[in-house]
Amino acid sequence: MAKHYVLGLMAANRCGILAAVSTALAELSGNIRDIRLTVVENFFTMILSADFPDQRDPTVIVGHLEGVGRPFGLSVLLRDPVAEQVPPAPQHECQVFQLTLTGNDPPGVLARFSARLAREQIDITDMYGWRSGEESPVILLELAIPTHVNVAELRAELTEIGRGFGLDTRLDFVRMGTTRDPRPLRTR
Repeated sequence: MAKHYVLGLMAANRCGILAAVSTALAELSGNIRDIRLTVVENFFTMILSADFPDQRDPTVIVGHLEGVGRPFGLSVLLRDPVAEQVPPAPQHECQVFQLTLTGNDPPGVLARFSARLAREQIDITDMYGWRSGEESPVILLELAIPTHVNVAELRAELTEIGRGFGLDTRLDFVRMGTTRDPRPLRTR
């Protein structure tokens, strides 16, 4: 029987950190189910879910990862979805869209957009953004929009919100899917 955990890891980015983490997971007999990795402002960040032998103590997992990651200054956070009673997300048909925001970047942009999306139970399944030098920032959000949502009305509201911030807003259909279909967009 396997024990399932979700782990968050963060450290200053250096060559070899993924090799160290993946080696430590193998030494712990951890089998990765899902994983996301990115580097932000030269900080390595990774979240993963993995199965471990049932008898493997969570403090041993964290201690071993921190020990192997000590040369990188690795921080490790472990969560047990069962112990924390995280309910599984309901699976239902949805439309997957990409919301692209470009232009100004005043405080409150993400708060306003995400609040509007939350009102319709629209799940943000992936998000990333970047700014190069003096370029305008670009923020991409992958959205799982329930099929009952009127996309034309949502598009108009998001455009109006964007206009208020001086942003260009574009909402593009990507594919049909389900809310439990974790295929990140990652097109840039």
